Amino acid sequence: MNDSLLHDLLHKEAVWKEFFKSLSSKNIPPKAIPWYIRRAKTFLSKAKNTKVCELSIERVTLFLTSLSQDHLLDDWQINQSVDAVHFFLRDILHLDWVANINWSSFKKDEFYTAKTHTMEIGELDIPELIAKRVEKFDVVLRKAYGELLTKLVRTLRVRNYSIRTEQVYLMWSVRFLHFHHKTKAGEISGQIVRNFLEYLALERQVAPNTQKQALNALAFLFCFGLERKLENIGDFVKAKSTQRLPVVLSKQEVKLLFAQFSPAHYLMAGLLYGSGLRLMECIQLRVQDIDFDYHQLLVRNGKGAKDRVVPLPERFEVSLREQIEKVKKLHKKDLLLGIDGVYLPFALERKYPKAGKELGWQYLFPSTRIATDQRSGKTRRHHIHPTALQKAVKKAGENSGVNKKIHCHVLRHSFATHLLEAGYDIRTVQELLGHADVSTTMIYTHVLNKPGVNIQSPMDLI
Repeated sequence: MNDSLLHDLLHKEAVWKEFFKSLSSKNIPPKAIPWYIRRAKTFLSKAKNTKVCELSIERVTLFLTSLSQDHLLDDWQINQSVDAVHFFLRDILHLDWVANINWSSFKKDEFYTAKTHTMEIGELDIPELIAKRVEKFDVVLRKAYGELLTKLVRTLRVRNYSIRTEQVYLMWSVRFLHFHHKTKAGEISGQIVRNFLEYLALERQVAPNTQKQALNALAFLFCFGLERKLENIGDFVKAKSTQRLPVVLSKQEVKLLFAQFSPAHYLMAGLLYGSGLRLMECIQLRVQDIDFDYHQLLVRNGKGAKDRVVPLPERFEVSLREQIEKVKKLHKKDLLLGIDGVYLPFALERKYPKAGKELGWQYLFPSTRIATDQRSGKTRRHHIHPTALQKAVKKAGENSGVNKKIHCHVLRHSFATHLLEAGYDIRTVQELLGHADVSTTMIYTHVLNKPGVNIQSPMDLI
């Protein structure tokens, strides 16, 4: 292996199987192992023309130094990357001089673990949230931007933006300010935003949607944080776009998939496919959104803050009635416990103070736990966590034997495609999906068996 190019190791499955086994023996959480492998591959990809025997302490140190100074990586990501390189060089390449590197010097405060990053941040109130996000910055940076970020979060909450949007906008604002930390708030210009966006595209090689998300967050920061419009930044370098076709299951594959669901997730997955719901639209359904008489579901405040009506699969009618009975029993227990009402959007809680304790407003798929609302401080029963359904769909896909990458949105793709195959008008499908532009719906026509599209391979004509 000493004469092998590091870049060639990227394509050797035996190497990564061995690394996987090695990581598993270190009590690393199974979910984190693929990330360790990915970060080790990133290290190898940076040395295209370097042989294993040509690696040196200086080269590895140079890489680790640049890694530890990357402003766009959180501390737990840097620590994970350092460990991944360390373990790979020591346990897979068996390089003796690895022990001479002070690996801990390149790592950040161990407090910033993946668990802290993903769980605690979302449970904090505004002062704690801002303090946690900027805690790893120097004192000068915290003093310079702490008030600005607090103002940003308050505005997001006053304008009823979702918690996810709040977290994403705050994350991009912090990374942007950290990237240009020497600039005072009053001196931040459109040119600096342009530099940051081009850095994302050229250096970080982010996806187009990621770059657009960053731009939207910074436009909001300018408008409501700095209280001035983001000036015209001109034609900046955009992330390279890719045109991907959606993954669609055949009707037979759908049957194979649904045969693998447990009763707890069968109904939710059935609504993703049978009604074309998005993941969050499904788990945020309320009891009152089910209309049995008209056989339809009401999707409230969907993507783009739009309401729409979708069909209710008749085969799920009995299951839905049973689910509502379960919610009713659980709701009675909650009322006896004296917990506060369910979360209501916008100002409905002020307008109808008792509505949150009515059965109709309860989530159709409630959480098994009672939690404290991070914004109001009230004790509530929220809906199930989206990852519960995501994991169930992924596991069912793996067990079904269908050789396609199956996730929740694949069921929505299949809903649209199968309706078009059945002869429904594309405008009707557009309305059911909640697409603002019919061109978005047009991507589902790629599998339709239409004249001019049903082309035989020349090999089959011989």
